[in-house]
Amino acid sequence: MGPEILLRFTAMGDILLAVPAARALARCGADLHWVIHRRWEPLARFLPATVHLIGGAGDLLPLARRLRRMRPARVHDLQGKPLSLALGWLLGAPVTRYAKRPLAEQWAAAWGKYPLRGADPRPVWQRYLDTVGETAAPPDGRLTLSASVPAVDLFLREHGLEPGSFVLVHPGASHPGKALPAPALAAVAGIWPRLAAIGDRAEPALPAGMVDLRGRLPLDLLPGVMARARGVVSSDSGPMHLARAVGVPVAGLFLQTDPSLGFSPLPGPGVKVISRDLPCKPCSLHGQRATCPEGHWACRDLDWVRVVADLRTWFDGPALASTRRSTDDGLTAACPRPGEHPQAEDRRGAAEIGLREGSNGATGAAEPCQPDHHFRSVKVGQVEEGRSPDRPTPSGGSAKAHGAPALHNRTGCRGSP
Repeated sequence: MGPEILLRFTAMGDILLAVPAARALARCGADLHWVIHRRWEPLARFLPATVHLIGGAGDLLPLARRLRRMRPARVHDLQGKPLSLALGWLLGAPVTRYAKRPLAEQWAAAWGKYPLRGADPRPVWQRYLDTVGETAAPPDGRLTLSASVPAVDLFLREHGLEPGSFVLVHPGASHPGKALPAPALAAVAGIWPRLAAIGDRAEPALPAGMVDLRGRLPLDLLPGVMARARGVVSSDSGPMHLARAVGVPVAGLFLQTDPSLGFSPLPGPGVKVISRDLPCKPCSLHGQRATCPEGHWACRDLDWVRVVADLRTWFDGPALASTRRSTDDGLTAACPRPGEHPQAEDRRGAAEIGLREGSNGATGAAEPCQPDHHFRSVKVGQVEEGRSPDRPTPSGGSAKAHGAPALHNRTGCRGSP
């Protein structure tokens, strides 16, 4: 049986939300190869697949020829853009495709209508799992990290940061409606005695005493630095999802955007989602609005004193210790607790401060975290197979597949007896 090809090129958050789908495929025996954009090459070695890189249309034909020689059994297109559609077609294998938002929703967003309401209530990570025809309860979104990375330890020493003693803050975002405003950033300074800011932009100005790592922390070191932090406070952004994938406690701040559109981090006891419920929210899909259409920016007007006090208590609580585990082979794993339901959500305190936090609602026995398969990342032009078990012969069928062979027949996988 040939390998399976996963197409999710960008962005960082979407790649990380696709990790549960990748792990579910690997758990069911797939020899998985994942194509990502060259921009995210520093993350390749942390992903649970053999990774190939694409930079644009110029890479399309050479990459397609190399992957086609591997005789892929199936292609999973989670990107749904022209480049991924073209690559899927060129590979000559059955394709399953992620269903993008209905045209009516895209039209409403394009014309600036609000509030936006999604027809599909499933979180994006769940939609990705359903697209590839697998299940994962709880979802396994962990990255593979080395227990000791000398470059990470050296970076922390150079900036005076002791492992476990600091909280990382990511105030920026790719769009202005997601970025933390100055009052929020000033309030966040009271969360923990030792704070460090991360990001790729030198704005906004930081409160006194906060270590500025923005523009200084390479992406390939960021997961390791996060793993050594007490926790992470982040805007709705890629670093928020990265913190969840690393397994460090993370608080995600949704301002103009809203978790109802499916982009919240994977649920778990080490996750808090802070978002104010408003009749005008969300007014954009990705925080594109630089000005408030209502003129009041109420989405930013949280009770920041109370939010910070809650987060301070949360980061200091013993309950978070169990969210940071290490597997026996020295890999850091962000494994949800047994009994944790992937779609459970507790909205305690939401009426007053807009706080939503992941719960541990048990709805049946959860599957334990699986041991890591051993993969290596490779660049375009190289082909190296991951050492995962051979895939069993598929059987059954899927309404999601576009001409794809049927789904797997293996215990714990969809389509199994």
